[in-house]
Amino acid sequence: MIKFVEVKKIKDFNPMMHHEKIHYELCEIWLNPDAILQIKEDASMKHNLAQGYLPKGLDKRQDFASVQYGTGNNITALTLVGDPTAVAAKISKQHQELLKG
Repeated sequence: MIKFVEVKKIKDFNPMMHHEKIHYELCEIWLNPDAILQIKEDASMKHNLAQGYLPKGLDKRQDFASVQYGTGNNITALTLVGDPTAVAAKISKQHQELLKG
């Protein structure tokens, strides 16, 4: 298992006003590297950062990676803090350490 920081999209729906408010939070997530199917750049999250929608404290130069993971018919997508190359390198490094162990 490898620890990452996820950008989580939270939707707050107000049924009285029929309005949905969206905000973002950062949280730690542990992923099984064997379940990762795809890693690619998430340009929309970089746009959200530039617009000020993401939590305070993130560097404006920060990149984001969209990751699809799962097994069988259960596939989930999430956004991680970090560029796709750094995410892939972290997964590769962890996998090599497990093989040497």
